[in-house]
Amino acid sequence: AKVTTPIVGAFGASAKAAVDWETAFTGVQKTVDATSEEYEQLANNIKQMSTETASSANEIAGVMEIAGQLGISGVDNLTNFTRTMVQLGDTTNLSAEEAATALARFMNITGESTSNVDKIGSAIVDLGNNFATSESEITEMATRLASAGTIAGMSSTDILALSAAMSSVGIQAEAGGTAMTQTLTAMTAAVANF
Repeated sequence: AKVTTPIVGAFGASAKAAVDWETAFTGVQKTVDATSEEYEQLANNIKQMSTETASSANEIAGVMEIAGQLGISGVDNLTNFTRTMVQLGDTTNLSAEEAATALARFMNITGESTSNVDKIGSAIVDLGNNFATSESEITEMATRLASAGTIAGMSSTDILALSAAMSSVGIQAEAGGTAMTQTLTAMTAAVANF
């Protein structure tokens, strides 16, 4: 009994981990259109990331599932996007899931290439480290300003910088985003009618 009980427990834990992994990766397969070889590569990439970050393979698969839901496609793009979101989740006050949803929307609105997601993530972290604001506040403000900023001809980094400046002086995303959107829209209209 002293030998058998721990062995049975170890097999039980191992079986549960395998079932949990299969469930997590099934979520990726539901949202990502890929070949069996690409799915195998994605699974290997997730497992490799789990050895390099503070997140488990199941958590990383959940982030990749969100990336697929948001239209990210291709093994390299999915891997790069997922890695960046997991790193943001590990090192900032954003969760990886929040970062994935917000940055996918931001990049979609601004037309930023998915291959630049690591640069966008680095810019957010750098701004959060050098301004009196947090990465989540910058991201929330940037998402609110993305449409008007893009119409006004601002780049993604311009929008992030403006978002950091506004949130660092205590402007909340809800009110500040609306006010700045109205201002940018009025400026764009004034220039167009000049």
